[in-house]
Amino acid sequence: MKVSILGAGSWGTALAIHLARSGHGVLLWSRDSEVAAAITREHRHPRRLPGIPIPEQVRTTSDLGEAFEHSETLLLSVPCAAMREVLDASPGPDHRARRFVSTAKGIEPETLKRMTEIVLERYPSSSAAALSGPTFAEGVARGDPSAAVIADRGESFARDLQQRFSNAQLRLYSSADVVGVELAGALKNVVAIAAGIVFGLGYGHNTLAALVTRGLTEIGRIVRACGGEMRTVHGLAGMGDLMLTATGRQSRNRHLGEEIGRGSPLADVLVRMPEVAEGARTCLAVPTIAARVGVEAPISEVVVAVLYEGMSPAEGVERLMTRALRAE
Repeated sequence: MKVSILGAGSWGTALAIHLARSGHGVLLWSRDSEVAAAITREHRHPRRLPGIPIPEQVRTTSDLGEAFEHSETLLLSVPCAAMREVLDASPGPDHRARRFVSTAKGIEPETLKRMTEIVLERYPSSSAAALSGPTFAEGVARGDPSAAVIADRGESFARDLQQRFSNAQLRLYSSADVVGVELAGALKNVVAIAAGIVFGLGYGHNTLAALVTRGLTEIGRIVRACGGEMRTVHGLAGMGDLMLTATGRQSRNRHLGEEIGRGSPLADVLVRMPEVAEGARTCLAVPTIAARVGVEAPISEVVVAVLYEGMSPAEGVERLMTRALRAE
């Protein structure tokens, strides 16, 4: 089948490699025409995934209209902060694209909306699914055995892509819990920042284990209160992705937290990072969402306080450790 991918960062490019290897006709859109030209010319990404060849079957474009006409199925692999801008710049309803898959793991702080909600605002008669799970781009591009979950409300779209996109290297599970899959994928980035702060402060695995366990509990409270399912929290989009992002050295969110824990200002860390750490923006939405549905989010609140309100990382850990004692 033909597939368009919007976003030629690490993850969009890794998905292009995976799908091309599986025989799909991939058109990869990049906002940067020089990146698109380099991929076409050299069959490698000039900035991402070093040493990993890109199949010749992957075509590139910087024309958004061409990407929307190439296929009825579009994978949206742009950063969350750019999602609305890209969709607003895209063609109106009279184009071939009818099925959208968001791979972005975040929440829009200004509206508290998930990415598929933003897609359906722009294209209300389309199908919108979410692809999430414990998948670093480099591993998928190399062909390391990996697993993820794809969710849409009716699950028929998800099941179709599950069959088409799965192979011996990437196993997809289907789900109807779009809310849970998207929220779990977004919230785990915030917990991963907290995990990085713990390591940046020099604490060990005792502290990390406590943080990740309580972080998963916090994710579960919010997901359930928002209408998602606990089995999603305990699955690939929740526990699986949290384990990877909180402990993996390739994790951008953990790296951001480590730098903050070592005393670097947030603005400096963000400037130095080659790609987006979604948790830095998503964390701003979490306390409001939690308050709206009547649950606590102490870890997310501390991350916001440390990143944006002048609290020191050590004070953040102390606040969590000295909260009122309670039953587990």
